[in-house]
Amino acid sequence: MSAPNGRFKLAPAGVKLALASAALLLLGRPALAQMAPGGFGSPGGGMQPPPAQGSEKEEGPAEEAPEENRPSDLEPLTSYPEQTKRKMQIFELDGYLRFRDDYMHDFFLGLGYSSVASGSTVAGANNYGLPPFPVPLDCPSPANTGGVIHNPVLGGSDAGFPGGNCGTKNIGGANLRFRLEPTLNVSDQVRIHAQIDVFDNTILGSTPDSLAGIQGFNTPPVVSNGQAVSPTALPGVAPSGFVSQTQDPPEIGQNGYTSSIRAKRAWAEIDTEFGSLYFGRMPWHWGRGIFYNDGNCADCDVGTTVDRVMAMTTLYGHQLKFAWDLGAQGITTQQLSLGRLDPSGYQYDLSQNDDVLELMASIAKLDSPVELREKIDRGDVVVNYGVQFVYRNQGNVDAAPTSNQVQMTSSLYGPQPIQPDQIPSSLPFNGISFTPDVWFKLYYKALTIEAEGVAILGRILNPGVLAENPNQELKLAQAGWVVASELRLFHDAFFVGFEVGGATGDQANDPGQYLNYRWRFVQQPRGDTSINDFHFSPDYHVDEIFFRHIYGTVTNATYFKPQAAYWFDLGKTRAIGINGGAIFSMAQVPVSTPGDALLYGIETDLSAGYRNTAEGFYAGLTWGVFWPLDALDRPASIWPGPDAANASSAQILRINFGVKF
Repeated sequence: MSAPNGRFKLAPAGVKLALASAALLLLGRPALAQMAPGGFGSPGGGMQPPPAQGSEKEEGPAEEAPEENRPSDLEPLTSYPEQTKRKMQIFELDGYLRFRDDYMHDFFLGLGYSSVASGSTVAGANNYGLPPFPVPLDCPSPANTGGVIHNPVLGGSDAGFPGGNCGTKNIGGANLRFRLEPTLNVSDQVRIHAQIDVFDNTILGSTPDSLAGIQGFNTPPVVSNGQAVSPTALPGVAPSGFVSQTQDPPEIGQNGYTSSIRAKRAWAEIDTEFGSLYFGRMPWHWGRGIFYNDGNCADCDVGTTVDRVMAMTTLYGHQLKFAWDLGAQGITTQQLSLGRLDPSGYQYDLSQNDDVLELMASIAKLDSPVELREKIDRGDVVVNYGVQFVYRNQGNVDAAPTSNQVQMTSSLYGPQPIQPDQIPSSLPFNGISFTPDVWFKLYYKALTIEAEGVAILGRILNPGVLAENPNQELKLAQAGWVVASELRLFHDAFFVGFEVGGATGDQANDPGQYLNYRWRFVQQPRGDTSINDFHFSPDYHVDEIFFRHIYGTVTNATYFKPQAAYWFDLGKTRAIGINGGAIFSMAQVPVSTPGDALLYGIETDLSAGYRNTAEGFYAGLTWGVFWPLDALDRPASIWPGPDAANASSAQILRINFGVKF
């Protein structure tokens, strides 16, 4: 009410309401994020947000304060700086802790080292063939057979015979990840996000105190007066793992190649009346995620991360995005200062022409979850869709410095950094690519159909190490696609789905390498002027053995996958689910397979899982079997003598636990 003198007089009910609001603001609960799909293979996907806990007390009429305690006059409440910003919870924390234990049987398909030389022109290539997947260290290898693979003429043994003389076919281990995803709400319109991993897929038991200080993790060591004084030159605390007493945290240069804490992403979002602005190192996800995948599912490992400045706005119900991405920048002054103990301070990119320029534009029609649910309940046919276009180019590439340029030592001053004039001149590359990506998703009652197709088109005038002839122009012609359907029955408890997808392959091959694309590098041979092999994101999971581990991703393949799942409701927020699927896969370019044949094989995966969405706990058990076919055999026409062999089946048993918050 207004006082006679013009000043405000706050009623008792207003005082109580203000105090209650302040208490709610200070005691606000952290927001609970939804877990992305990828839990136990359920088409329904992962954990859902828990229901709101408790209920607010109904407001009643304010109690009148005693007359003698009511002040006759009150000064107006003055505002404080940035008062309008503090309308929401300032700090939110999401994330998860997960534990995974994998037991892998015969992932090398019973095929060991062979006498077939790799034939690759890549420097340092082995003069013998490698198995499809690394064999256990217990198996015979060139390291313990004198480098000779079953050549009786040279006096070698048959210890390297494919699958022979090796009774050990199992590998396995457990790994842990604690992911933190904090959000700082600076105001209603400004937010800062981050992603930090603690023990990022750290193998449990891999850092005993016997390992601390092993020489070789730090390259090069710190040198003073000609002597190595790096702590990596010192022995571990325990003389051997058998008598170790504790596990040390992973540290680069001491007992591991990664640190125990890894900051992966940090970016800001600013909302304005014209749209939103994003900048920083952020996740990138598009469509179904077959190529650009943020890796935020409960069982993901990598994820697509991009350094980006992006603007977003909405026009006629469509979401428009435009982004400038800062790709690989080439040599910087920080890289040249690795010999210093303090490489901090403002760093500089020493060339603009070796930078990878990337521009992105997209338009998408995306219904909000509430709108989507309402339309589906009405029986409407709902279609969401989008088109994304990415342009990329690079003028030059940096020539690799020689070893004496990377590290120069002095008996008085230790290692010294190299200078820009000691770096070889950059080499012409002249690469350009265009990546269109089309996606749509149709909803009709209990049926969902989703599809995505992506292509990489372009050319490289001077491919360098990518081709045997470094000046041979290469064309880029790669494509990947997927179509997936899902039918939900019995009140969304029973799911039936079918998926078909594919990725183009390339005739360039090297039979003497592992099959996993992360461990494999094949140059385009002379006369082959096109790079055609497309790679799905490794976080787009099709199966548990062949594509996920042996190949590492979907590439040079077409696959067909029927699957079904059923979730038993245990009441409230608990459920137990069973899921089964079969994957039949074949090669698009048979000549690049070990057996020069069409059919890869058949895999079946069965899983059972438990989830409690209110408490954020989930657990699961998965068993998979892969039966290889002709494309993974070693026929005598290609692998002479004792190298010829048929691939054997592989199995996997997985156990996982997690807590989502």
